[in-house]
Amino acid sequence: MRCLVVDDDAIGRRMLAAFLAESFICDQAADGQEAVKKVDEAYADGSPYDFVCLDIVMPVMDGSTALRLIRELDQKQGRRTKVFMISARNSPQDIEDAFFEGDCDDYVVKPFQRDAVTQMLIRHKLS
Repeated sequence: MRCLVVDDDAIGRRMLAAFLAESFICDQAADGQEAVKKVDEAYADGSPYDFVCLDIVMPVMDGSTALRLIRELDQKQGRRTKVFMISARNSPQDIEDAFFEGDCDDYVVKPFQRDAVTQMLIRHKLS
């Protein structure tokens, strides 16, 4: 299985990617624009990502915009990539916006806890 970790915080991105790399082929991106490009390339190569961990607040392109564009790519491919928002934003409104406006599949508050990510993967049958 393949995953993409997207976060402008290099340390957080590397930590999550290292944890996920124990079980998955894991790529990284530093912003939403790079993430959308990688998702598009993965579709073109015939090896799409099984899930994407996506930060919300990033430079160049934020996670909400990236998620909308990823969903457009999914629609063209007739597939739905699991997208998990991983953000320091933890207000009920932020979480509600990510699910209902952003169409994400799950939400984890940073700093992430290994157990929380593991449970999320189990819930979505990725572990």
